Amino acid sequence: IINTTPVGQFPFVGEYPQIPYDAIGPKHVCLDLIYNPTETEFLRKCHARGAQTDNGLSMLYAQAEASWLIWNGDKPV
Repeated sequence: IINTTPVGQFPFVGEYPQIPYDAIGPKHVCLDLIYNPTETEFLRKCHARGAQTDNGLSMLYAQAEASWLIWNGDKPV
């Protein structure tokens, strides 16, 4: 389950997508493209139900590295 919306992003950290969290369990992977805060309410709710969770920071880093390679043609420093 991927949250691609800004719901829960700073400064509205108490907000979260309105989905049936009771249907989430250990077989789910939940990603939030938000990285500020590092753990959103969406991720907290999913983690509490046993889901594996991650935020958008790793994607931001991967995009930065890919952009560097596109524009500079070599590995980033």
